[in-house]
Amino acid sequence: MISIRILVLTLSGPVYVHDPDSPYLGQYAKEYTLSLSDWYHDQMQDLFSSFISIYNPTGAEPVPDSALMNDGQNGTFAVEPNTTYMFHIVNMGAFAGQYLWFEGHTMQIVEVDGVWTEPQDAEMIYITAAQRYSVLVTTKNQTSQNFAIVGSMDQVCIYAC
Repeated sequence: MISIRILVLTLSGPVYVHDPDSPYLGQYAKEYTLSLSDWYHDQMQDLFSSFISIYNPTGAEPVPDSALMNDGQNGTFAVEPNTTYMFHIVNMGAFAGQYLWFEGHTMQIVEVDGVWTEPQDAEMIYITAAQRYSVLVTTKNQTSQNFAIVGSMDQVCIYAC
């Protein structure tokens, strides 16, 4: 008898497929990918067992231990003043929705879940788990300060929905 051992390596990360017919080509200097996710200290197998359980009759999702941006915290993007950038944003979280904004800047939403849209200005967007947006952001014409990209987990839905 022959014994076969299978090793499966799983990775998590966004994959972006470039559209050669994008209506926004040439309107930005550089593209960045920005992922949001919820983080749990427990294994998903244990979380799922308690989520799908008779002891959880309301179906309340597990509360994340923290939120991550690009699989970490305090990341940076190199940008130049008065320059437009395309940010492809994806919420890779298991359950939690997140609010996202670029401090002191207005975003132009140009794509939602793979569909190009007419540009729509927004100060903040709400991104549910598995949702995607692409936004254009034109940086301020100043270098006197840094501007935060802020992700804030939807705590209302975690505790009340």
